[in-house]
Amino acid sequence: MSLPGGSLQSFYERAESIAKSLSSISEEDGVLVISHLDADGLSAGSIMLQALLNRGISPMMRIVKQLDGDVVEEILKCSHRFIIFTDLGSGQKSLLKRIEGKELIVVDHHQPEQVELKMLELNPHLFGFDGSSELSAAGTAYILAVKMDERNKYLANLAIVGALGDIQDKGERSTLVGINAKIAEDAEKAGILTVKKGLKLYGFESRPLVQCMEYTLEPFLPGLSGDEGACYKFIKDLGIDPRRPDGSWKSIADLTREDQRTVINGVIKYLISHGLTSREAESIVGAIYIFPSESPDGPLRDAREFSSSINACGRLGRYGLGISICLGDRERALAELKEVAQEYKRAISGCLKWIGDNKGAIRILPHVQAIYGGTQIDDKMIGTIVSIAFNTKPFTTDRPIVGFASTAGVVKVSARGTPDLVKRGLNLGKVMKEASEKLGGTGGGHNIAAGAQIPAGKEDEFLDSADEIFAKTILGVKL
Repeated sequence: MSLPGGSLQSFYERAESIAKSLSSISEEDGVLVISHLDADGLSAGSIMLQALLNRGISPMMRIVKQLDGDVVEEILKCSHRFIIFTDLGSGQKSLLKRIEGKELIVVDHHQPEQVELKMLELNPHLFGFDGSSELSAAGTAYILAVKMDERNKYLANLAIVGALGDIQDKGERSTLVGINAKIAEDAEKAGILTVKKGLKLYGFESRPLVQCMEYTLEPFLPGLSGDEGACYKFIKDLGIDPRRPDGSWKSIADLTREDQRTVINGVIKYLISHGLTSREAESIVGAIYIFPSESPDGPLRDAREFSSSINACGRLGRYGLGISICLGDRERALAELKEVAQEYKRAISGCLKWIGDNKGAIRILPHVQAIYGGTQIDDKMIGTIVSIAFNTKPFTTDRPIVGFASTAGVVKVSARGTPDLVKRGLNLGKVMKEASEKLGGTGGGHNIAAGAQIPAGKEDEFLDSADEIFAKTILGVKL
Protein backbone atom coordinates (compact mmCIF):
# COMPACT_ATOMS: atom_id res chain seq x y z
CA MET A 1 0.00 0.00 0.00
CA SER A 2 1.30 3.49 -0.78
CA LEU A 3 0.41 7.15 -0.64
CA PRO A 4 1.67 9.73 -3.13
CA GLY A 5 5.39 10.17 -2.52
CA GLY A 6 6.15 7.19 -0.33
CA SER A 7 5.64 3.56 0.63
CA LEU A 8 3.26 3.22 3.56
CA GLN A 9 3.70 -0.54 3.67
CA SER A 10 7.48 -0.26 4.11
CA PHE A 11 6.97 2.37 6.79
CA TYR A 12 4.55 0.10 8.66
CA GLU A 13 6.95 -2.82 8.38
CA ARG A 14 9.74 -0.77 9.96
CA ALA A 15 7.36 0.30 12.73
CA GLU A 16 6.39 -3.32 13.35
CA SER A 17 10.04 -4.36 13.50
CA ILE A 18 10.85 -1.68 16.08
CA ALA A 19 7.69 -2.57 18.02
CA LYS A 20 8.96 -6.14 18.34
CA SER A 21 12.26 -4.86 19.70
CA LEU A 22 10.40 -2.76 22.25
CA SER A 23 8.38 -5.79 23.32
CA SER A 24 11.61 -7.41 24.48
CA ILE A 25 12.25 -4.66 27.03
CA SER A 26 11.82 -5.66 30.65
CA GLU A 27 11.21 -3.42 33.64
CA GLU A 28 14.72 -4.18 34.86
CA ASP A 29 16.32 -2.81 31.67
CA GLY A 30 15.41 0.77 32.46
CA VAL A 31 13.90 3.04 29.83
CA LEU A 32 14.36 6.79 29.41
CA VAL A 33 12.11 8.71 27.00
CA ILE A 34 13.52 12.06 25.88
CA SER A 35 11.27 14.45 23.96
CA HIS A 36 11.01 18.04 22.79
CA LEU A 37 9.04 20.66 24.72
CA ASP A 38 6.59 21.81 22.02
CA ALA A 39 3.09 20.47 21.38
CA ASP A 40 4.30 17.80 18.97
CA GLY A 41 7.10 16.75 21.30
CA LEU A 42 4.88 16.53 24.37
CA SER A 43 2.25 14.60 22.39
CA ALA A 44 4.81 12.21 20.91
CA GLY A 45 6.51 11.63 24.25
CA SER A 46 3.17 11.04 25.96
CA ILE A 47 2.12 8.51 23.33
CA MET A 48 5.38 6.62 23.80
CA LEU A 49 5.11 6.84 27.58
CA GLN A 50 1.52 5.54 27.58
CA ALA A 51 2.31 2.71 25.17
CA LEU A 52 5.14 1.53 27.41
CA LEU A 53 3.01 1.86 30.54
CA ASN A 54 0.35 -0.27 28.82
CA ARG A 55 3.01 -2.97 28.43
CA GLY A 56 3.81 -2.88 32.13
CA ILE A 57 7.00 -0.84 31.72
CA SER A 58 7.47 2.33 33.80
CA PRO A 59 9.90 4.58 31.92
CA MET A 60 11.45 7.82 33.09
CA MET A 61 10.74 10.88 30.98
CA ARG A 62 12.84 13.93 30.22
CA ILE A 63 11.64 16.98 28.26
CA VAL A 64 14.34 19.16 26.68
CA LYS A 65 14.59 22.41 24.71
CA GLN A 66 16.99 20.73 22.31
CA LEU A 67 19.24 17.72 22.01
CA ASP A 68 22.75 19.00 22.76
CA GLY A 69 26.01 18.01 24.44
CA ASP A 70 24.64 18.57 27.94
CA VAL A 71 21.77 16.14 27.31
CA VAL A 72 24.21 13.58 25.92
CA GLU A 73 26.35 13.88 29.06
CA GLU A 74 23.25 13.18 31.20
CA ILE A 75 22.48 10.10 29.10
CA LEU A 76 26.01 8.78 29.51
CA LYS A 77 25.69 9.07 33.30
CA CYS A 78 22.23 7.50 33.61
CA SER A 79 21.65 3.82 34.36
CA HIS A 80 18.93 3.27 31.75
CA ARG A 81 19.75 0.77 29.03
CA PHE A 82 17.15 1.94 26.48
CA ILE A 83 16.99 5.58 25.40
CA ILE A 84 13.98 6.51 23.26
CA PHE A 85 14.00 9.90 21.53
CA THR A 86 10.73 11.37 20.28
CA ASP A 87 10.64 14.48 18.08
CA LEU A 88 14.44 14.51 18.36
CA GLY A 89 17.47 12.57 17.20
CA SER A 90 17.30 12.15 13.42
CA GLY A 91 19.04 15.44 12.81
CA GLN A 92 21.61 14.97 15.59
CA LYS A 93 23.17 11.62 14.74
CA SER A 94 26.70 13.03 14.87
CA LEU A 95 26.01 13.96 18.48
CA LEU A 96 24.42 10.61 19.29
CA LYS A 97 27.57 8.79 18.13
CA ARG A 98 29.10 9.83 21.46
CA ILE A 99 26.67 7.58 23.33
CA GLU A 100 28.02 4.12 24.03
CA GLY A 101 26.61 1.19 25.97
CA LYS A 102 22.97 2.18 25.35
CA GLU A 103 20.24 0.95 23.02
CA LEU A 104 19.07 3.99 21.04
CA ILE A 105 15.62 4.28 19.46
CA VAL A 106 14.67 7.41 17.50
CA VAL A 107 11.05 8.25 16.68
CA ASP A 108 11.26 11.48 14.74
CA HIS A 109 10.06 13.37 11.66
CA HIS A 110 12.86 15.90 11.07
CA GLN A 111 15.22 15.64 8.10
CA PRO A 112 17.71 12.86 8.98
CA GLU A 113 21.40 13.58 9.13
CA GLN A 114 23.29 11.28 6.76
CA VAL A 115 25.49 9.61 9.39
CA GLU A 116 25.92 5.89 9.97
CA LEU A 117 24.85 5.00 13.49
CA LYS A 118 23.77 1.79 15.14
CA MET A 119 20.26 2.54 16.34
CA LEU A 120 16.59 1.90 15.54
CA GLU A 121 14.99 4.78 13.68
CA LEU A 122 11.40 5.40 12.60
CA ASN A 123 11.13 8.51 10.44
CA PRO A 124 8.75 9.21 7.52
CA HIS A 125 11.56 10.83 5.50
CA LEU A 126 13.26 7.44 5.22
CA PHE A 127 10.22 6.12 3.32
CA GLY A 128 9.54 8.98 0.96
CA PHE A 129 7.16 11.03 3.11
CA ASP A 130 7.62 14.68 4.06
CA GLY A 131 7.93 14.97 7.83
CA SER A 132 7.16 18.68 7.71
CA SER A 133 3.64 18.17 6.34
CA GLU A 134 2.63 14.50 6.03
CA LEU A 135 3.44 13.13 9.48
CA SER A 136 4.44 14.65 12.80
CA ALA A 137 6.54 13.06 15.53
CA ALA A 138 3.31 12.37 17.44
CA GLY A 139 1.88 10.61 14.39
CA THR A 140 5.08 8.59 14.03
CA ALA A 141 4.95 7.61 17.71
CA TYR A 142 1.25 6.73 17.33
CA ILE A 143 1.92 4.32 14.47
CA LEU A 144 4.66 2.66 16.53
CA ALA A 145 2.33 2.47 19.55
CA VAL A 146 -0.40 0.78 17.48
CA LYS A 147 2.12 -1.74 16.15
CA MET A 148 3.01 -2.47 19.78
CA ASP A 149 -0.67 -3.07 20.58
CA GLU A 150 -3.78 -2.41 18.46
CA ARG A 151 -5.57 -1.28 21.61
CA ASN A 152 -3.42 1.88 21.58
CA LYS A 153 -5.57 3.32 18.79
CA TYR A 154 -7.33 5.47 21.37
CA LEU A 155 -4.16 7.61 21.38
CA ALA A 156 -5.04 8.94 17.91
CA ASN A 157 -6.20 12.21 19.46
CA LEU A 158 -2.61 13.00 20.47
CA ALA A 159 -1.39 12.26 16.95
CA ILE A 160 -3.86 14.89 15.68
CA VAL A 161 -2.80 17.35 18.40
CA GLY A 162 0.86 16.92 17.50
CA ALA A 163 0.25 17.40 13.77
CA LEU A 164 -1.73 20.59 14.33
CA GLY A 165 0.87 21.80 16.83
CA ASP A 166 3.47 21.58 14.05
CA ILE A 167 1.07 23.36 11.67
CA GLN A 168 0.78 20.36 9.37
CA ASP A 169 -2.73 21.26 8.22
CA LYS A 170 -1.33 21.99 4.75
CA GLY A 171 -4.18 20.58 2.66
CA GLU A 172 -7.03 22.40 1.00
CA ARG A 173 -8.96 24.44 3.58
CA SER A 174 -6.36 23.62 6.24
CA THR A 175 -6.90 19.88 6.27
CA LEU A 176 -4.32 17.31 7.31
CA VAL A 177 -2.57 15.50 4.47
CA GLY A 178 -0.52 12.37 3.87
CA ILE A 179 -0.36 9.84 6.70
CA ASN A 180 -1.81 12.47 9.04
CA ALA A 181 -5.00 12.41 6.94
CA LYS A 182 -5.20 8.63 7.23
CA ILE A 183 -4.84 8.82 11.03
CA ALA A 184 -7.58 11.47 11.12
CA GLU A 185 -9.84 9.34 8.92
CA ASP A 186 -9.39 6.31 11.18
CA ALA A 187 -10.01 8.50 14.25
CA GLU A 188 -13.27 9.74 12.71
CA LYS A 189 -14.43 6.18 12.05
CA ALA A 190 -13.64 5.29 15.65
CA GLY A 191 -15.64 8.25 16.97
CA ILE A 192 -12.54 9.90 18.43
CA LEU A 193 -12.66 12.85 16.03
CA THR A 194 -15.22 15.02 14.25
CA VAL A 195 -14.22 17.35 11.42
CA LYS A 196 -16.20 20.50 10.59
CA LYS A 197 -15.65 23.63 8.51
CA GLY A 198 -15.41 27.03 10.17
CA LEU A 199 -13.18 29.89 11.29
CA LYS A 200 -9.83 28.71 12.61
CA LEU A 201 -10.16 30.86 15.70
CA TYR A 202 -8.98 29.84 19.16
CA GLY A 203 -11.67 27.62 20.72
CA PHE A 204 -14.10 28.26 17.84
CA GLU A 205 -16.25 25.32 18.86
CA SER A 206 -16.62 26.14 22.55
CA ARG A 207 -15.50 29.69 23.40
CA PRO A 208 -17.61 32.87 23.32
CA LEU A 209 -17.13 34.55 19.93
CA VAL A 210 -15.46 37.61 21.44
CA GLN A 211 -12.95 35.42 23.25
CA CYS A 212 -12.31 33.37 20.09
CA MET A 213 -11.03 36.49 18.39
CA GLU A 214 -9.31 37.97 21.43
CA TYR A 215 -7.37 34.76 22.19
CA THR A 216 -6.42 33.95 18.57
CA LEU A 217 -2.70 34.54 18.10
CA GLU A 218 -1.96 32.14 15.25
CA PRO A 219 -2.93 33.61 12.86
CA PHE A 220 -2.48 37.00 14.49
CA LEU A 221 -5.46 39.32 13.97
CA PRO A 222 -4.02 42.86 13.85
CA GLY A 223 -5.93 45.17 16.16
CA LEU A 224 -8.10 42.33 17.49
CA SER A 225 -5.84 39.68 19.05
CA GLY A 226 -5.48 40.43 22.75
CA ASP A 227 -8.07 43.26 22.77
CA GLU A 228 -11.50 42.23 24.07
CA GLY A 229 -12.98 45.71 23.51
CA ALA A 230 -11.86 45.82 19.88
CA CYS A 231 -13.29 42.32 19.26
CA TYR A 232 -16.61 43.32 20.83
CA LYS A 233 -16.81 46.43 18.63
CA PHE A 234 -15.84 44.46 15.53
CA ILE A 235 -18.68 41.97 15.98
CA LYS A 236 -21.13 44.72 16.94
CA ASP A 237 -20.22 46.69 13.80
CA LEU A 238 -21.10 43.61 11.73
CA GLY A 239 -24.66 44.01 12.99
CA ILE A 240 -24.43 41.11 15.44
CA ASP A 241 -24.99 41.49 19.18
CA PRO A 242 -22.12 39.62 20.93
CA ARG A 243 -24.31 39.00 23.97
CA ARG A 244 -27.31 36.79 24.63
CA PRO A 245 -30.52 38.29 26.06
CA ASP A 246 -29.37 37.32 29.57
CA GLY A 247 -26.15 39.30 29.12
CA SER A 248 -23.79 36.30 28.70
CA TRP A 249 -21.47 36.02 25.73
CA LYS A 250 -22.66 34.36 22.52
CA SER A 251 -20.74 31.44 21.05
CA ILE A 252 -20.78 30.42 17.40
CA ALA A 253 -23.57 27.95 18.21
CA ASP A 254 -25.83 30.90 19.06
CA LEU A 255 -25.52 32.41 15.59
CA THR A 256 -27.75 31.71 12.61
CA ARG A 257 -26.11 30.44 9.43
CA GLU A 258 -26.52 33.90 7.95
CA ASP A 259 -24.82 35.49 10.97
CA GLN A 260 -22.00 32.95 10.76
CA ARG A 261 -21.44 33.88 7.10
CA THR A 262 -21.46 37.54 8.09
CA VAL A 263 -18.73 36.94 10.68
CA ILE A 264 -16.62 34.87 8.28
CA ASN A 265 -16.88 37.43 5.47
CA GLY A 266 -16.23 40.24 7.95
CA VAL A 267 -13.03 38.63 9.27
CA ILE A 268 -11.74 37.97 5.74
CA LYS A 269 -12.39 41.56 4.63
CA TYR A 270 -10.77 42.85 7.82
CA LEU A 271 -7.60 40.85 7.24
CA ILE A 272 -7.38 42.01 3.62
CA SER A 273 -7.74 45.61 4.81
CA HIS A 274 -4.71 45.01 7.05
CA GLY A 275 -2.42 43.97 4.22
CA LEU A 276 -3.03 40.23 3.82
CA THR A 277 -3.64 38.86 0.35
CA SER A 278 -7.09 37.44 -0.35
CA ARG A 279 -5.55 33.96 -0.33
CA GLU A 280 -3.92 34.51 3.07
CA ALA A 281 -7.09 36.04 4.50
CA GLU A 282 -9.34 33.25 3.24
CA SER A 283 -7.10 30.68 4.91
CA ILE A 284 -8.73 31.70 8.21
CA VAL A 285 -11.58 29.41 7.10
CA GLY A 286 -10.85 25.72 7.16
CA ALA A 287 -11.20 22.36 8.84
CA ILE A 288 -12.02 22.41 12.55
CA TYR A 289 -10.93 19.23 14.35
CA ILE A 290 -13.14 18.36 17.32
CA PHE A 291 -12.77 15.73 20.04
CA PRO A 292 -16.43 14.94 20.89
CA SER A 293 -15.59 13.15 24.15
CA GLU A 294 -14.07 16.31 25.64
CA SER A 295 -16.14 18.83 27.59
CA PRO A 296 -18.10 21.14 25.21
CA ASP A 297 -16.95 24.25 27.06
CA GLY A 298 -13.41 23.08 27.85
CA PRO A 299 -10.03 23.91 26.27
CA LEU A 300 -9.45 20.40 24.91
CA ARG A 301 -12.49 19.92 22.68
CA ASP A 302 -11.04 21.90 19.76
CA ALA A 303 -7.85 20.08 18.69
CA ARG A 304 -6.07 23.34 17.83
CA GLU A 305 -6.88 24.77 21.25
CA PHE A 306 -5.73 21.49 22.83
CA SER A 307 -2.48 21.82 20.91
CA SER A 308 -2.04 25.47 21.86
CA SER A 309 -2.71 24.61 25.50
CA ILE A 310 0.00 21.98 25.83
CA ASN A 311 2.36 24.08 23.73
CA ALA A 312 1.89 26.78 26.37
CA CYS A 313 2.85 24.24 29.05
CA GLY A 314 6.05 23.41 27.18
CA ARG A 315 7.03 26.98 26.39
CA LEU A 316 6.53 28.04 30.01
CA GLY A 317 8.44 25.06 31.40
CA ARG A 318 5.33 23.31 32.80
CA TYR A 319 6.23 19.99 31.20
CA GLY A 320 4.60 17.80 33.83
CA LEU A 321 1.29 19.59 33.39
CA GLY A 322 1.37 19.14 29.63
CA ILE A 323 2.10 15.43 29.95
CA SER A 324 -0.64 15.01 32.58
CA ILE A 325 -3.16 16.56 30.19
CA CYS A 326 -2.00 14.26 27.38
CA LEU A 327 -2.29 11.23 29.66
CA GLY A 328 -5.89 12.06 30.50
CA ASP A 329 -5.92 14.15 33.69
CA ARG A 330 -9.14 16.17 33.47
CA GLU A 331 -9.46 17.38 37.05
CA ARG A 332 -6.66 19.23 38.84
CA ALA A 333 -4.64 19.64 35.64
CA LEU A 334 -7.44 21.50 33.82
CA ALA A 335 -7.63 24.14 36.55
CA GLU A 336 -3.86 24.69 36.30
CA LEU A 337 -4.06 24.73 32.51
CA LYS A 338 -6.37 27.74 32.52
CA GLU A 339 -3.80 29.76 34.47
CA VAL A 340 -0.95 28.64 32.21
CA ALA A 341 -2.89 29.56 29.05
CA GLN A 342 -3.49 33.07 30.40
CA GLU A 343 0.17 33.46 31.33
CA TYR A 344 1.20 32.25 27.87
CA LYS A 345 -1.02 34.79 26.12
CA ARG A 346 0.36 37.59 28.30
CA ALA A 347 3.91 36.49 27.50
CA ILE A 348 3.25 36.46 23.74
CA SER A 349 1.49 39.83 23.84
CA GLY A 350 4.41 41.27 25.79
CA CYS A 351 6.93 39.99 23.24
CA LEU A 352 4.95 41.33 20.28
CA LYS A 353 4.59 44.72 21.97
CA TRP A 354 8.33 44.81 22.65
CA ILE A 355 9.07 44.12 18.98
CA GLY A 356 6.63 46.86 17.96
CA ASP A 357 8.28 49.35 20.33
CA ASN A 358 11.86 48.41 19.33
CA LYS A 359 12.31 48.79 15.60
CA GLY A 360 16.06 48.37 16.12
CA ALA A 361 15.36 44.72 16.93
CA ILE A 362 14.30 44.19 13.32
CA ARG A 363 16.73 43.66 10.46
CA ILE A 364 15.56 43.14 6.89
CA LEU A 365 18.04 41.92 4.27
CA PRO A 366 17.39 41.29 0.56
CA HIS A 367 16.52 37.62 1.05
CA VAL A 368 15.79 37.21 4.77
CA GLN A 369 14.29 39.16 7.67
CA ALA A 370 15.08 38.84 11.36
CA ILE A 371 14.06 39.63 14.92
CA TYR A 372 16.89 40.18 17.41
CA GLY A 373 15.18 39.14 20.63
CA GLY A 374 18.30 39.16 22.82
CA THR A 375 17.30 38.37 26.39
CA GLN A 376 13.95 40.14 25.98
CA ILE A 377 12.38 37.10 24.32
CA ASP A 378 12.68 33.75 26.10
CA ASP A 379 14.54 31.18 24.03
CA LYS A 380 11.64 28.75 24.56
CA MET A 381 9.26 31.35 23.07
CA ILE A 382 11.23 32.59 20.06
CA GLY A 383 9.81 29.98 17.66
CA THR A 384 6.24 30.92 18.55
CA ILE A 385 6.96 34.64 18.30
CA VAL A 386 8.61 34.26 14.89
CA SER A 387 5.62 32.28 13.58
CA ILE A 388 3.16 34.92 14.75
CA ALA A 389 5.24 37.91 13.63
CA PHE A 390 5.69 36.41 10.17
CA ASN A 391 2.18 37.54 9.20
CA THR A 392 2.38 41.02 10.73
CA LYS A 393 3.92 44.27 9.55
CA PRO A 394 6.70 45.18 8.81
CA PHE A 395 7.46 41.57 7.94
CA THR A 396 6.51 39.90 4.69
CA THR A 397 6.00 36.29 3.65
CA ASP A 398 8.00 36.70 0.45
CA ARG A 399 11.22 35.82 2.30
CA PRO A 400 12.07 33.58 5.29
CA ILE A 401 12.04 35.00 8.81
CA VAL A 402 14.65 34.28 11.49
CA GLY A 403 14.50 34.99 15.21
CA PHE A 404 17.33 35.16 17.76
CA ALA A 405 17.09 34.75 21.54
CA SER A 406 20.06 34.70 23.94
CA THR A 407 20.47 32.30 26.82
CA ALA A 408 23.41 31.05 28.90
CA GLY A 409 26.14 32.28 26.58
CA VAL A 410 24.58 30.95 23.37
CA VAL A 411 21.98 32.16 20.89
CA LYS A 412 18.90 30.15 19.97
CA VAL A 413 17.84 30.61 16.34
CA SER A 414 14.37 29.85 15.00
CA ALA A 415 13.38 30.18 11.33
CA ARG A 416 10.15 29.91 9.36
CA GLY A 417 9.28 29.81 5.67
CA THR A 418 6.16 29.30 3.55
CA PRO A 419 4.96 26.50 1.23
CA ASP A 420 5.54 28.83 -1.73
CA LEU A 421 9.16 29.40 -0.70
CA VAL A 422 9.67 25.66 -0.28
CA LYS A 423 8.35 25.10 -3.81
CA ARG A 424 10.96 27.60 -4.99
CA GLY A 425 13.76 25.58 -3.39
CA LEU A 426 13.86 26.67 0.25
CA ASN A 427 15.11 24.08 2.74
CA LEU A 428 15.45 25.80 6.10
CA GLY A 429 16.80 22.68 7.77
CA LYS A 430 19.81 22.64 5.46
CA VAL A 431 20.27 26.41 5.68
CA MET A 432 20.25 26.37 9.48
CA LYS A 433 22.73 23.49 9.53
CA GLU A 434 25.13 25.05 7.01
CA ALA A 435 25.05 28.59 8.39
CA SER A 436 25.40 27.49 12.04
CA GLU A 437 28.21 24.99 11.46
CA LYS A 438 30.30 27.74 9.85
CA LEU A 439 30.25 29.43 13.26
CA GLY A 440 30.82 26.32 15.34
CA GLY A 441 27.13 25.86 16.10
CA THR A 442 24.51 23.26 15.26
CA GLY A 443 21.26 23.36 13.34
CA GLY A 444 18.63 21.50 11.37
CA GLY A 445 14.92 20.79 11.12
CA HIS A 446 12.33 20.86 8.35
CA ASN A 447 12.34 22.54 4.96
CA ILE A 448 9.68 25.00 6.15
CA ALA A 449 10.65 25.39 9.82
CA ALA A 450 14.02 24.86 11.47
CA GLY A 451 16.34 26.03 14.22
CA ALA A 452 19.93 26.36 15.29
CA GLN A 453 22.20 27.23 18.18
CA ILE A 454 25.18 29.53 17.61
CA PRO A 455 27.81 31.22 19.79
CA ALA A 456 26.82 34.52 21.43
CA GLY A 457 27.51 37.63 19.36
CA LYS A 458 27.44 35.80 16.03
CA GLU A 459 23.92 36.82 15.00
CA ASP A 460 24.99 39.21 12.21
CA GLU A 461 27.45 36.73 10.73
CA PHE A 462 24.84 33.98 10.81
CA LEU A 463 22.20 36.16 9.16
CA ASP A 464 24.56 37.36 6.42
CA SER A 465 25.51 33.75 5.68
CA ALA A 466 21.88 32.65 5.66
CA ASP A 467 21.00 35.54 3.32
CA GLU A 468 23.64 34.35 0.83
CA ILE A 469 22.39 30.76 0.98
CA PHE A 470 18.79 31.88 0.49
CA ALA A 471 19.84 33.94 -2.54
CA LYS A 472 21.48 30.89 -4.11
CA THR A 473 18.78 28.35 -3.32
CA ILE A 474 15.61 30.42 -3.81
CA LEU A 475 16.66 32.87 -6.52
CA GLY A 476 19.56 31.02 -8.09
CA VAL A 477 21.79 34.05 -7.61
CA LYS A 478 25.49 33.41 -8.29
CA LEU A 479 27.57 35.05 -5.57
